[in-house]
Amino acid sequence: MAIIPPGKLKLTNCIVVGMTANQIVIPVIDLFAGPGGLGEGFSRYSTYFNDSNLSFKTCLSIEKDKVAARTLRLRAVVRAFVGRQIPDCYYQYIRATNAADKAKWFDEISRQPEWEEAGREVWNATLGEVGFDELHSRIKKAIAGHDLWCLLGGPPCQAYSVVGRSRRMGIGEVSRRFVDDEEQKAERAQRTKEFFSDEKHTLYREYLKIVAIHQPPIFVMENVKGILSSRLEDGSYIFDKILDDLSEPWTASLREELMAENVDGFLPAQMHRYNIHSFVQHPDGLLGRYQQADYLIRCEEFGVPQERQRIILLGIREDLELVPTKLKKRLAETSLVDVIGDLPPLRSGRSGRITHKVKKSERVDTTAAWIDAVKSETTKVLDEVRAANPEIHVVMENALRNLDPNLTRGGVFVPCEPWTDSTLDFAKWYRDRQLGGILQHETRDHMDADFARYLFVAAYGVVMADSPKLRHFPQSLLPEHENAKTEEGRRVFHDRFRVQLAGRPAATITCHIRKDGHYFIHYDPRQCRSLTVREAARVQTFPDNYFFEGNRTEQYEQVGNAVPPFLAVQLAEVVARLIMDLSKLQH
Repeated sequence: MAIIPPGKLKLTNCIVVGMTANQIVIPVIDLFAGPGGLGEGFSRYSTYFNDSNLSFKTCLSIEKDKVAARTLRLRAVVRAFVGRQIPDCYYQYIRATNAADKAKWFDEISRQPEWEEAGREVWNATLGEVGFDELHSRIKKAIAGHDLWCLLGGPPCQAYSVVGRSRRMGIGEVSRRFVDDEEQKAERAQRTKEFFSDEKHTLYREYLKIVAIHQPPIFVMENVKGILSSRLEDGSYIFDKILDDLSEPWTASLREELMAENVDGFLPAQMHRYNIHSFVQHPDGLLGRYQQADYLIRCEEFGVPQERQRIILLGIREDLELVPTKLKKRLAETSLVDVIGDLPPLRSGRSGRITHKVKKSERVDTTAAWIDAVKSETTKVLDEVRAANPEIHVVMENALRNLDPNLTRGGVFVPCEPWTDSTLDFAKWYRDRQLGGILQHETRDHMDADFARYLFVAAYGVVMADSPKLRHFPQSLLPEHENAKTEEGRRVFHDRFRVQLAGRPAATITCHIRKDGHYFIHYDPRQCRSLTVREAARVQTFPDNYFFEGNRTEQYEQVGNAVPPFLAVQLAEVVARLIMDLSKLQH
């Protein structure tokens, strides 16, 4: 059947996977896939929105990190069972707590035909390093001749983040380390040169090449808010260049770059331009174009329990002449307690350190020893807290009286019944009745001195409905750390310890959570800990049966780098409406 414009696009050879016989299934290519947040959202579109007419199927995910690629492949197995019961060996594997059981159940998973299919879908490779022919042959094979498909991806964004830019270019640090002005200038010049030569500034061009060569009807590209203010070495805004390049991917510079490769076998029949749309704003009524800020999405406005701002672009091939609908804002924000309040309370672990510089001769990590350490460290500061704020003092004393001797540190799998009392309309998004508990809900170690800081910060949050800065800390609670105070007495990293408030969306979950957890302190003063991997995953809206491979640090990093799947499923709805508009135009 012909689509308007005639002859430009056809709904031919559409694949059908496990749904209704008449369902259109749209192939998806996911670049820089991470643990699969974007792909997860798109794959769950049809079930979440009860759409029997259209669904999305990830046919190729490319990710350079080996551990994240393992997570992707395991999740691809789960997605292969859409409309069918996930086999028990999967649940046995993700619940296993020892290496022998894990190996046993993994072996059974690997004998499933879906495991082989997942291996074809997930490619552990680094864009920019893999061979040109291999990359584009794989993409061509994954598309398999379908005219209608979707490209997803977010090039690595560390170089665009405001904090990353400041750290790597030495803002603040250079002036402290070098007194002489000439030495400061030389050091800054060297750091600037290294910063702008970083491949992360140009990895979007790998995405751009795929757009140029394979001409997807629709693409979605995600990046951090900092990309709006990031400049190239000549002073121009990198975001302006990205918009120009994506609008017309066959630019002269890219053409020269591609012609140096053996591109003949992959050249498109026609080199189309693209209209780059916002998911949340309409173009200016007078000028007919978008402002830069129009591409910014505030995730908390769309049900994500997190104040996360991201730039997300919707590219539509110009010959399709389609105009997208916009994401629908939710009436109320989703708070942190809405999504982690049902999880079993836990205590933190004891690292064996009393302070940053003093280590105990013996580590005793029992609940009784933990309670003694919390009380011992916190009692030292109570008088100082009482003098500054009696209300916070009361909350801290109540917490000390109610430390639970039955608390554990959790584990790889914690049997429980989550969501039993939840009234959230999207609890179904997280819940899996077959799971029988919670995965990867295990606390990390903290030194004894931090127990008092965590308790104070959480109590401050209860009373003040805000997270304290270092200037609000009792003097005796200030950390003995180089980032807490300079030699001149100035405090830096004012929010080094940040409580996540129960009644509000969490702060942005980033990969920094893999380090020490100080930015992600649990709101309950009686637990004195940072968020677990599962709590962070809940904030990022990963379903409860989503298993992250690797050690705990690697799990945190995957969660922090991901696109929230619950946002992604709403992006998928916008894309699905575009595709259905195409199908209606043919009648």
